[in-house]
Amino acid sequence: MSQISRDDVAHLARLARLALTDDELDSFSGQLDAILQHVSQVQAVDVTGVAPTGNPLSEVNVTRPDVVEVCLTQGQALAEAPRAVDGRFAVPQILGESQ
Repeated sequence: MSQISRDDVAHLARLARLALTDDELDSFSGQLDAILQHVSQVQAVDVTGVAPTGNPLSEVNVTRPDVVEVCLTQGQALAEAPRAVDGRFAVPQILGESQ
């Protein structure tokens, strides 16, 4: 038995300000009905005794410790730049912003 009708889809389309053709209404009603049937199957699963969880995996993110290392000075970094202004990289203007 269908859980969502073509009229339901047309109503949802109007609420969402979508212009759907008759073929689209028929197609979407079938697709939405299939989705609702799958959701019903998931809801019917017995989860008694299953603890709620946000992530079923017990693994944690593996990261390395932060270690301060020697890096380029500002002058060294800017030495290879095509253009620098006031100790910063100069890049082409975008989106009409003034400099």
